Amino acid sequence: MGERHDTGLLSFVLPSKEAEAYTGRLLPEGTRMIGNLRPKQKDYRPAAAFSHLGLAEPETLVEGLRRASLCPDGLDSPEGVHLRRCVDLFAHGFRPGTTRIYVRSTIEPTVTPPPASPGP
Repeated sequence: MGERHDTGLLSFVLPSKEAEAYTGRLLPEGTRMIGNLRPKQKDYRPAAAFSHLGLAEPETLVEGLRRASLCPDGLDSPEGVHLRRCVDLFAHGFRPGTTRIYVRSTIEPTVTPPPASPGP
């Protein structure tokens, strides 16, 4: 018997000012992204690995990294209302004036997946 993980990975780069606006629209009012207080070792490989995209795992980054976990309940921002499952959101200021956004969503085998979206 095997395990099944449904995963979504997304990463993109924005000018830092636009990245701040993007993450700010997703976070509930009064919520702040925090630094990576407990970084993983460089060889860390989660089930949903950004290394598949040729990127470092955000959990291994310390300098310039901020993170938050978001779930659909309680998100009333215009963007947040479209969230169907929990996501981990990372923002990494990897070059001056530039921020890489990482988004990871994983449904583990013991969690009931969301209903299928209606077709086109």
